Amino acid sequence: MADIVLRRGTPADVLAMYELDLLCFAEPFRFDMASMRRFALQRNAIVVVASAGDRLAGFVIVHATRRGAILTGYIATLDVHPDFRRQSLATRLMDDAQQLAIEAGVGELRLHVFVGNESAIPFYECRGFTRVGLAKSFYGDGVDAWVYVNNLREST
Repeated sequence: MADIVLRRGTPADVLAMYELDLLCFAEPFRFDMASMRRFALQRNAIVVVASAGDRLAGFVIVHATRRGAILTGYIATLDVHPDFRRQSLATRLMDDAQQLAIEAGVGELRLHVFVGNESAIPFYECRGFTRVGLAKSFYGDGVDAWVYVNNLREST
């Protein structure tokens, strides 16, 4: 298998990111192309992509926004191609994104995760995320999400 290289995402990556998101997530969890473009290309986006040769192995998108006195990073999505799962790629992507977020002055990371996502929930909890609430129908009618926060000031 090709070596995996992590780098900052570029506009040229958006189509491959969208296609990978379609592969990784079922409705209603995936983004449409316009949303993917908007999330990935916003000025405040931190995008890390993992490439294996000419293939996109995974990516993460974090948005930095001001919440009162704290700059907060919101993890919009973390996608890993099925061929590259169980190789610590999600951890590498999160580590890079978290480091870039800290360098940008982000004090906490937030995310939503589907209440039934039995692989993502322990992944985030092991990375220092704490469940702080429930977002009813976050993904659509009756499809709830847990809300998680990771205080980067406490974990560094």
